Amino acid sequence: MNNVILLLLLFVSLAFSAIDECKSDVYFGNGILTKERSAEGSAEDNARLLEDAIIEKFGLDYYKKHIGKVDYAYNRTDGAVIYVIKA
Repeated sequence: MNNVILLLLLFVSLAFSAIDECKSDVYFGNGILTKERSAEGSAEDNARLLEDAIIEKFGLDYYKKHIGKVDYAYNRTDGAVIYVIKA
């Protein structure tokens, strides 16, 4: 029983050690009317450009110390009318 508790504590401590609350994750979010598949690729490209801009403006040391990851949050929409109806 003690081994199970120790193993459980080990897994919990490893799970929480991977989270760094001192770093920020940055996401690029696209706007409405982006329903084509190529728009998702564009959002991904823009996220990479945002990452490059952060590194260029603040430096690589700042990026490594303060930024966890840069990613995109693609939100496909089916048109402005559907968007208004859903809201």
